[in-house]
Amino acid sequence: MVGSTQGLPLEVRLSAYLDGQLPADEVAEIDAILADDAAARAVYEKLKLGSEFGARAFERMLQEPIPFDLVRNIKDVRGDQDDSSSSLGFAAIPISDTRAPRRSAFWPQALAASLVIFLAGGAVGYLISEQKQTSFQSAANEFAPARTWLDDVADYHRIYARQARHLVEVPASEKDHIAEWLSASTGVTFTVPDLTAQKLTFEGARLLVANGKPTAQLLYRDAENEIFAICFLKSDPVEGTTAMVESMRNDVGLISWQKGDASFVVVGPSADPDLERIAEAVSTTI
Repeated sequence: MVGSTQGLPLEVRLSAYLDGQLPADEVAEIDAILADDAAARAVYEKLKLGSEFGARAFERMLQEPIPFDLVRNIKDVRGDQDDSSSSLGFAAIPISDTRAPRRSAFWPQALAASLVIFLAGGAVGYLISEQKQTSFQSAANEFAPARTWLDDVADYHRIYARQARHLVEVPASEKDHIAEWLSASTGVTFTVPDLTAQKLTFEGARLLVANGKPTAQLLYRDAENEIFAICFLKSDPVEGTTAMVESMRNDVGLISWQKGDASFVVVGPSADPDLERIAEAVSTTI
Protein backbone atom coordinates (compact mmCIF):
# COMPACT_ATOMS: atom_id res chain seq x y z
CA MET A 1 0.00 0.00 0.00
CA VAL A 2 1.35 3.44 -0.94
CA GLY A 3 1.33 6.45 1.37
CA SER A 4 -1.06 9.36 1.17
CA THR A 5 -1.82 10.71 -2.31
CA GLN A 6 -3.33 13.95 -1.01
CA GLY A 7 -2.33 16.86 -3.25
CA LEU A 8 -1.35 14.65 -6.19
CA PRO A 9 -3.10 14.91 -9.59
CA LEU A 10 -6.48 13.17 -9.81
CA GLU A 11 -5.16 10.70 -12.41
CA VAL A 12 -2.44 9.54 -9.99
CA ARG A 13 -4.91 9.14 -7.13
CA LEU A 14 -7.38 7.22 -9.33
CA SER A 15 -4.59 4.94 -10.56
CA ALA A 16 -3.66 4.08 -6.96
CA TYR A 17 -7.37 3.58 -6.17
CA LEU A 18 -7.70 1.23 -9.16
CA ASP A 19 -4.72 -0.81 -7.95
CA GLY A 20 -6.10 -1.06 -4.39
CA GLN A 21 -3.14 0.88 -2.98
CA LEU A 22 -4.92 3.68 -1.10
CA PRO A 23 -5.41 3.94 2.68
CA ALA A 24 -8.99 3.32 3.83
CA ASP A 25 -9.76 7.00 4.48
CA GLU A 26 -8.67 7.96 0.96
CA VAL A 27 -10.72 5.12 -0.55
CA ALA A 28 -13.82 6.67 1.01
CA GLU A 29 -12.81 10.08 -0.35
CA ILE A 30 -12.35 8.72 -3.90
CA ASP A 31 -15.68 6.87 -3.64
CA ALA A 32 -17.37 10.19 -2.88
CA ILE A 33 -15.60 11.92 -5.78
CA LEU A 34 -16.65 9.18 -8.22
CA ALA A 35 -20.23 9.33 -6.96
CA ASP A 36 -20.57 13.09 -7.50
CA ASP A 37 -18.17 13.98 -10.34
CA ALA A 38 -18.96 12.71 -13.85
CA ALA A 39 -15.59 13.94 -15.18
CA ALA A 40 -13.74 11.94 -12.52
CA ARG A 41 -15.76 8.84 -13.43
CA ALA A 42 -14.78 9.30 -17.09
CA VAL A 43 -11.07 9.48 -16.18
CA TYR A 44 -11.46 6.40 -13.95
CA GLU A 45 -13.05 4.40 -16.80
CA LYS A 46 -10.21 5.39 -19.15
CA LEU A 47 -7.58 4.33 -16.62
CA LYS A 48 -9.39 1.02 -16.01
CA LEU A 49 -9.56 0.30 -19.74
CA GLY A 50 -5.86 1.13 -20.15
CA SER A 51 -4.95 -1.25 -17.32
CA GLU A 52 -7.04 -4.05 -18.82
CA PHE A 53 -5.56 -3.35 -22.27
CA GLY A 54 -1.97 -3.65 -21.03
CA ALA A 55 -2.65 -6.73 -18.91
CA ARG A 56 -4.22 -8.59 -21.83
CA ALA A 57 -1.40 -7.62 -24.18
CA PHE A 58 1.07 -8.99 -21.62
CA GLU A 59 -0.89 -12.25 -21.30
CA ARG A 60 -0.78 -12.68 -25.07
CA MET A 61 2.96 -12.09 -25.10
CA LEU A 62 3.49 -14.75 -22.41
CA GLN A 63 1.63 -17.28 -24.57
CA GLU A 64 4.07 -16.80 -27.44
CA PRO A 65 6.80 -19.48 -27.77
CA ILE A 66 10.34 -18.58 -26.66
CA PRO A 67 12.28 -17.31 -29.70
CA PHE A 68 14.45 -19.98 -31.27
CA ASP A 69 17.52 -17.71 -31.26
CA LEU A 70 17.23 -17.29 -27.48
CA VAL A 71 16.99 -21.06 -26.95
CA ARG A 72 19.98 -21.64 -29.24
CA ASN A 73 22.06 -19.01 -27.40
CA ILE A 74 21.26 -20.61 -24.05
CA LYS A 75 22.30 -24.01 -25.41
CA ASP A 76 25.53 -22.49 -26.75
CA VAL A 77 26.36 -21.02 -23.33
CA ARG A 78 25.67 -24.35 -21.68
CA GLY A 79 27.84 -26.13 -24.24
CA ASP A 80 30.73 -23.73 -23.65
CA GLN A 81 30.52 -24.35 -19.90
CA ASP A 82 30.54 -28.13 -20.43
CA ASP A 83 33.60 -27.86 -22.71
CA SER A 84 35.42 -25.73 -20.11
CA SER A 85 34.80 -28.35 -17.42
CA SER A 86 36.12 -31.14 -19.66
CA SER A 87 39.28 -29.21 -20.61
CA LEU A 88 40.14 -28.73 -16.91
CA GLY A 89 39.95 -32.46 -16.32
CA PHE A 90 36.73 -32.54 -14.29
CA ALA A 91 34.58 -35.60 -14.78
CA ALA A 92 31.15 -34.95 -16.22
CA ILE A 93 28.43 -35.29 -13.57
CA PRO A 94 25.06 -36.70 -14.79
CA ILE A 95 22.29 -34.16 -14.27
CA SER A 96 18.61 -35.07 -13.98
CA ASP A 97 16.34 -33.76 -16.75
CA THR A 98 13.96 -32.49 -14.08
CA ARG A 99 16.38 -30.05 -12.47
CA ALA A 100 15.55 -26.35 -12.20
CA PRO A 101 16.44 -24.31 -15.31
CA ARG A 102 19.93 -22.71 -15.25
CA ARG A 103 19.96 -18.91 -15.05
CA SER A 104 21.73 -17.23 -17.93
CA ALA A 105 22.70 -13.75 -18.94
CA PHE A 106 19.87 -13.68 -21.46
CA TRP A 107 16.97 -14.08 -19.02
CA PRO A 108 17.37 -10.66 -17.33
CA GLN A 109 17.22 -9.11 -20.80
CA ALA A 110 14.10 -11.10 -21.67
CA LEU A 111 12.44 -10.14 -18.38
CA ALA A 112 13.30 -6.47 -18.88
CA ALA A 113 11.84 -6.60 -22.38
CA SER A 114 8.67 -8.19 -21.04
CA LEU A 115 8.24 -5.45 -18.44
CA VAL A 116 8.81 -2.74 -21.05
CA ILE A 117 6.17 -4.32 -23.30
CA PHE A 118 3.75 -4.57 -20.37
CA LEU A 119 4.17 -0.91 -19.41
CA ALA A 120 3.96 0.17 -23.03
CA GLY A 121 0.75 -1.80 -23.43
CA GLY A 122 -0.84 0.02 -20.50
CA ALA A 123 0.26 3.39 -21.87
CA VAL A 124 -1.06 2.56 -25.32
CA GLY A 125 -4.39 1.53 -23.78
CA TYR A 126 -4.72 4.92 -22.09
CA LEU A 127 -3.74 6.82 -25.25
CA ILE A 128 -6.17 4.84 -27.38
CA SER A 129 -8.99 5.92 -25.06
CA GLU A 130 -8.23 9.52 -26.09
CA GLN A 131 -8.67 8.84 -29.82
CA LYS A 132 -11.81 8.98 -31.92
CA GLN A 133 -14.65 6.67 -30.90
CA THR A 134 -14.06 4.31 -33.82
CA SER A 135 -10.42 3.61 -32.88
CA PHE A 136 -11.35 3.38 -29.21
CA GLN A 137 -14.04 0.77 -29.87
CA SER A 138 -11.75 -1.29 -32.11
CA ALA A 139 -9.06 -1.55 -29.42
CA ALA A 140 -11.62 -2.33 -26.70
CA ASN A 141 -13.17 -5.13 -28.75
CA GLU A 142 -9.77 -6.70 -29.38
CA PHE A 143 -8.35 -6.68 -25.87
CA ALA A 144 -11.33 -6.48 -23.47
CA PRO A 145 -14.32 -8.78 -23.00
CA ALA A 146 -17.67 -7.36 -24.05
CA ARG A 147 -19.34 -5.53 -21.17
CA THR A 148 -23.04 -5.89 -20.50
CA TRP A 149 -25.45 -3.64 -18.65
CA LEU A 150 -24.97 -5.89 -15.61
CA ASP A 151 -21.28 -4.91 -15.43
CA ASP A 152 -22.27 -1.24 -15.33
CA VAL A 153 -24.94 -1.90 -12.69
CA ALA A 154 -22.44 -3.80 -10.51
CA ASP A 155 -19.95 -0.91 -10.72
CA TYR A 156 -22.60 1.64 -9.76
CA HIS A 157 -23.82 -0.52 -6.87
CA ARG A 158 -20.31 -0.96 -5.51
CA ILE A 159 -19.89 2.84 -5.36
CA TYR A 160 -23.33 3.94 -4.16
CA ALA A 161 -23.74 1.17 -1.57
CA ARG A 162 -20.88 2.81 0.36
CA GLN A 163 -22.56 6.20 0.44
CA ALA A 164 -24.30 7.27 3.64
CA ARG A 165 -25.54 10.79 3.07
CA HIS A 166 -25.78 10.52 -0.74
CA LEU A 167 -27.17 7.02 -1.15
CA VAL A 168 -30.17 8.12 -3.26
CA GLU A 169 -31.00 10.90 -5.69
CA VAL A 170 -34.71 11.10 -4.77
CA PRO A 171 -35.82 9.92 -1.28
CA ALA A 172 -38.46 7.29 -0.55
CA SER A 173 -40.86 9.96 0.71
CA GLU A 174 -41.41 10.90 -2.95
CA LYS A 175 -42.44 7.42 -4.07
CA ASP A 176 -45.14 8.64 -6.48
CA HIS A 177 -42.71 11.03 -8.13
CA ILE A 178 -40.10 8.26 -8.40
CA ALA A 179 -42.52 6.00 -10.27
CA GLU A 180 -43.54 8.80 -12.65
CA TRP A 181 -39.99 10.08 -13.18
CA LEU A 182 -38.29 6.73 -13.80
CA SER A 183 -41.12 5.38 -15.97
CA ALA A 184 -40.84 8.43 -18.22
CA SER A 185 -37.01 8.27 -18.24
CA THR A 186 -36.63 4.56 -18.97
CA GLY A 187 -39.83 3.79 -20.89
CA VAL A 188 -40.62 0.99 -18.42
CA THR A 189 -43.90 1.10 -16.48
CA PHE A 190 -43.48 -0.26 -12.96
CA THR A 191 -44.62 -0.18 -9.36
CA VAL A 192 -42.15 0.36 -6.52
CA PRO A 193 -42.09 -3.05 -4.77
CA ASP A 194 -42.95 -3.21 -1.06
CA LEU A 195 -40.28 -5.53 0.37
CA THR A 196 -41.05 -5.17 4.07
CA ALA A 197 -41.86 -8.89 4.19
CA GLN A 198 -38.24 -9.46 3.13
CA LYS A 199 -37.14 -7.07 5.92
CA LEU A 200 -36.00 -4.43 3.44
CA THR A 201 -36.74 -0.70 3.76
CA PHE A 202 -37.14 1.42 0.64
CA GLU A 203 -34.63 4.31 0.70
CA GLY A 204 -35.23 6.01 -2.66
CA ALA A 205 -34.01 5.95 -6.25
CA ARG A 206 -31.44 7.06 -8.79
CA LEU A 207 -31.27 7.30 -12.59
CA LEU A 208 -28.21 5.58 -14.06
CA VAL A 209 -26.81 4.90 -17.54
CA ALA A 210 -26.06 1.23 -18.25
CA ASN A 211 -24.96 -0.04 -21.65
CA GLY A 212 -25.75 3.44 -23.00
CA LYS A 213 -29.40 3.33 -21.87
CA PRO A 214 -31.26 5.15 -19.07
CA THR A 215 -31.55 2.72 -16.18
CA ALA A 216 -33.62 2.94 -13.01
CA GLN A 217 -32.14 2.04 -9.63
CA LEU A 218 -34.40 1.48 -6.60
CA LEU A 219 -32.42 1.18 -3.35
CA TYR A 220 -33.32 -0.74 -0.18
CA ARG A 221 -31.61 -1.27 3.19
CA ASP A 222 -31.81 -4.27 5.52
CA ALA A 223 -31.48 -4.45 9.31
CA GLU A 224 -27.72 -5.04 9.04
CA ASN A 225 -27.33 -1.83 6.97
CA GLU A 226 -26.58 -3.80 3.78
CA ILE A 227 -27.78 -2.16 0.56
CA PHE A 228 -29.84 -3.95 -2.09
CA ALA A 229 -30.99 -2.53 -5.42
CA ILE A 230 -33.48 -3.22 -8.17
CA CYS A 231 -32.35 -1.97 -11.59
CA PHE A 232 -34.18 -2.10 -14.91
CA LEU A 233 -34.06 -0.72 -18.43
CA LYS A 234 -35.85 -1.01 -21.78
CA SER A 235 -34.76 -3.96 -23.92
CA ASP A 236 -35.74 -5.97 -26.98
CA PRO A 237 -39.11 -7.62 -26.22
CA VAL A 238 -39.58 -11.29 -25.36
CA GLU A 239 -42.74 -13.27 -24.78
CA GLY A 240 -43.62 -13.74 -21.14
CA THR A 241 -40.91 -13.84 -18.51
CA THR A 242 -37.52 -15.50 -18.87
CA ALA A 243 -35.88 -17.69 -16.25
CA MET A 244 -33.80 -15.97 -13.58
CA VAL A 245 -30.04 -16.03 -14.11
CA GLU A 246 -27.65 -15.72 -11.18
CA SER A 247 -24.24 -14.13 -11.70
CA MET A 248 -21.50 -12.53 -9.64
CA ARG A 249 -19.09 -9.61 -10.04
CA ASN A 250 -16.55 -10.10 -7.24
CA ASP A 251 -18.39 -9.07 -4.04
CA VAL A 252 -21.64 -8.15 -5.86
CA GLY A 253 -24.34 -10.75 -6.55
CA LEU A 254 -26.89 -10.28 -9.33
CA ILE A 255 -30.07 -12.13 -10.27
CA SER A 256 -31.47 -10.99 -13.61
CA TRP A 257 -34.42 -11.78 -15.84
CA GLN A 258 -36.44 -10.24 -18.65
CA LYS A 259 -40.16 -9.56 -18.81
CA GLY A 260 -41.76 -8.22 -21.96
CA ASP A 261 -39.72 -5.27 -23.20
CA ALA A 262 -37.79 -4.69 -19.96
CA SER A 263 -34.75 -6.28 -18.32
CA PHE A 264 -34.53 -6.45 -14.52
CA VAL A 265 -31.83 -7.30 -12.00
CA VAL A 266 -31.72 -7.51 -8.20
CA VAL A 267 -28.32 -6.59 -6.81
CA GLY A 268 -26.86 -7.20 -3.36
CA PRO A 269 -23.95 -8.69 -1.42
CA SER A 270 -22.81 -11.87 -3.18
CA ALA A 271 -22.74 -13.77 0.13
CA ASP A 272 -26.38 -13.02 1.01
CA PRO A 273 -28.42 -16.27 0.97
CA ASP A 274 -31.73 -14.41 0.55
CA LEU A 275 -30.91 -12.71 -2.75
CA GLU A 276 -32.85 -15.23 -4.83
CA ARG A 277 -35.88 -15.01 -2.55
CA ILE A 278 -35.82 -11.21 -2.82
CA ALA A 279 -35.62 -11.44 -6.63
CA GLU A 280 -38.63 -13.76 -6.74
CA ALA A 281 -40.63 -11.31 -4.63
CA VAL A 282 -39.63 -8.41 -6.88
CA SER A 283 -40.54 -10.24 -10.09
CA THR A 284 -44.13 -10.71 -8.93
CA THR A 285 -44.67 -7.16 -7.64
CA ILE A 286 -42.76 -4.75 -9.84
